[in-house]
Order: sequence, then C-alpha cells, then structure tokens
Amino acid sequence: MAAEFVTLAQAKAHLRLATPPGHPDDADVQEKLDAAEAAILRYVERSPAGAALVQEWTGGAAPADLRAAVLLQLGELWRFRGDDPATQALSPAREPATDFAPGVAGLLRRFGDPVLA
Repeated sequence: MAAEFVTLAQAKAHLRLATPPGHPDDADVQEKLDAAEAAILRYVERSPAGAALVQEWTGGAAPADLRAAVLLQLGELWRFRGDDPATQALSPAREPATDFAPGVAGLLRRFGDPVLA
C-alpha cells in the first residue's frame, strides 16, 4: 500500500534530496516511505481507540504529529538502512516498548491508550 499521509515530494524534502521527479532514487524513497507509514499506523492501530483514529484519517488528512512521526521514521530507514556498518553505530537507542527511536516514540505516545482528545 502506498503511503497516504506523506507524499514522495514531502519525503524527498525531509531527506533533503534535491532530485528531479522520476530520479532513480525515487523508488527507494517511496519504498521506505511506505514502510515507515505502515509501521507507524500498525503501532497506532494496536488498540481499538487507535484503530478508530486510523479509520478517521483514512481518505483524509492525518494530524501533523502523525505525519512528523512518519517522516522521522522515514529518516531512520533512509539513514540506517543496513548497508553501511559505520552508520549503524550512530543509530539512536530504541524505546524498548516500541522499537522506535525516542523522537518517533515520543510523537506516537500521543495516540496510545488512553487517547487524549
């Protein structure tokens, strides 16, 4: 499923990739964007209240902090993709309960139970 809440152009801007549309890297960025959004949504959907939130967002706009979490997770997947052992040592510690980097986990706490409106 293609990412719904963040566009490829937004993803490339976040990654500071100044490449023209159709660049060979676009497919890789899109794949990582799709994976980042799927991971974030899967985390939010763990509870009935979170699943209801995701349903509300489908076909519409997600809140800014959810889009920010997707972009941060995309940055993680882009920078620490496993093909360079030197960068793996720089990877931030993971939150044990979420396996996300602390910045991503912090944003996602807003969508956990109890969900505060």
